[in-house]
Amino acid sequence: MTEIEIYGTGRKGLIPSSWDEMSAEQIQGVFRIYDECTRQGLSTLDFSVRVLYFFLGIRPSGRAFRRRMRYPARRARHAENVYRLCDSCLGYLFTEDEDTGDGAKLAYASVVNSLPEIRGVFGRPLIGPADLLQDLSFGEFRHAATALNAFFQSHDVQDLDECIAHLYRRRSNKANRCGRFVSDVDNATFHKDVKRVSRLLSWQKNLIMMWFAACLKYLQTDTVIIDGEAVNMSLLFASEEAGHSDVSFSWNDLLVQIARDQTIGTIDRVDQEPLFSIFSLMWTNYKENQRYERNKKTDQGK
Repeated sequence: MTEIEIYGTGRKGLIPSSWDEMSAEQIQGVFRIYDECTRQGLSTLDFSVRVLYFFLGIRPSGRAFRRRMRYPARRARHAENVYRLCDSCLGYLFTEDEDTGDGAKLAYASVVNSLPEIRGVFGRPLIGPADLLQDLSFGEFRHAATALNAFFQSHDVQDLDECIAHLYRRRSNKANRCGRFVSDVDNATFHKDVKRVSRLLSWQKNLIMMWFAACLKYLQTDTVIIDGEAVNMSLLFASEEAGHSDVSFSWNDLLVQIARDQTIGTIDRVDQEPLFSIFSLMWTNYKENQRYERNKKTDQGK
């Protein structure tokens, strides 16, 4: 956190130094502000200024603020300080889009779900996955990843709605195999689930999309602790090429492979398994293959 003193008031405020230092409410607020600025065609500086005021609890429309800004010299000094703070403290909010050259884009890489529950026009709230998707079934994860991949290719919002409909489900009194108290996906009524999440606000959809994409990247490149064992996910996906276009195919191929090996059961049975149980199985198979290769090399060297 960066502590500053607010000019002219004597009050002190804290500015988060990274996404990880933000609370869930602050992350949601940043995405709301970004959505508003995007729809209004405002610049990244305008966005940063609004975020800075949001963190510090400053209301530019308030009477006290307008009274302090009556004098030109004070306004100029205030604008200079605000620009300096935005430049030095909020640069982490953006990343450069190397693929398109469009300049700065909103950056977000936290695997903590800052929108675990959505209330509003749905009647019963929609419950999202736990941090890093730990309580998703493999089927929910696989379908959501496939839909997200389709959205990245088509930019059709309906694909994103389908992705979110697999992740955010209505609450249920009965826990599924993954321990989530949510209703199961029913193919006969899934179109209603998609229609329901289509009414989400655009900033909510954007937040869910970026969080899920961050989880996907983490689960293919980083280390995950499963049942007390550190699983190097990059080793499991070392043969996969980087990029969104390959994600959905790898999960579908994995489903067929596990079902074909009869390790767990049929395709439907595999889809019901907790996601991290599938990763644990993949890690066990990887270690067994590594031992086999080492023993093979040893035998050949004799």
